[in-house]
Amino acid sequence: MNYEEIRKQVIEEYFAGGVSLRTLAKQYNRAPTSIYRWIMAEKKQNKKRELLNPKPIIKTPLPELESMSTDVAWLQQELRLSKIKILLLEATIDISDEQFGTDMRKKVGPRQS
Repeated sequence: MNYEEIRKQVIEEYFAGGVSLRTLAKQYNRAPTSIYRWIMAEKKQNKKRELLNPKPIIKTPLPELESMSTDVAWLQQELRLSKIKILLLEATIDISDEQFGTDMRKKVGPRQS
């Protein structure tokens, strides 16, 4: 095995889980700091890939456009859930204002003269 093959194998084993850096260092006769640097470089590379190709954030599957006009029940349910979420967020803001003595709803920005 050449250097790159060993490096890839070590990174794959580490990300598969269940094995520590020191164990991999002993198994492949490498310094733990080298393996640590390989793994950190791979994590950094993965973050760059994620930034360049972000995953869409869709939590609730949307109905197709043709069926949207006939799916009123689904729209009503989504509206109900959205209203509940707003009420919970407003209650959270009220509670935090009381506990921390702040005013989270105050307007921020330059003052008018």
